[in-house]
Amino acid sequence: MGFFGEKRPLTAVEASNLYANAQRNALGIATLMGFSQVAKSKDVTQFFIKGIEIAKKHVQLFSGKLAESDIPIAVSWAAEVTNVTSHVFSEKLMMSYVATLNALGIGFYGTGIAQSPRIDLGVMYNKMSVQVQMYSEDGANIMIENKWLEQPPLASDRKELANKNNQS
Repeated sequence: MGFFGEKRPLTAVEASNLYANAQRNALGIATLMGFSQVAKSKDVTQFFIKGIEIAKKHVQLFSGKLAESDIPIAVSWAAEVTNVTSHVFSEKLMMSYVATLNALGIGFYGTGIAQSPRIDLGVMYNKMSVQVQMYSEDGANIMIENKWLEQPPLASDRKELANKNNQS
């Protein structure tokens, strides 16, 4: 069961998903750390810093689940981040990249849910997905405010089209 009952050991697939998601978040921390150093505007910088904090919590949760099964994990890419502060990438590009990473992360969390019958892991992944979705919305709002995000093509509104045809 893993939620109220006794937890069974992790399966190899569950451990692999936990490990890979910890690694991805650790790499995300390093990426956001670098981006936060070179962002020009305060709101974009604060957005990246918020992402670092979320990713750190997620790494801790993934590592904790692995540690419960005596699977040690040490992850950090922070040492790879240089102290450069010159503006290498545009904020629009960095925000778009982070939006893509968020979407991928939610997908990987969904895979973790789908491949694990343990309720505690499903609950954990669902909570994390909601956090990333809320963070993604913050990023989308920043992109909209700066006119970096356009409305994507929408499906046709068939009722509206039918009503236009009947108005004559």
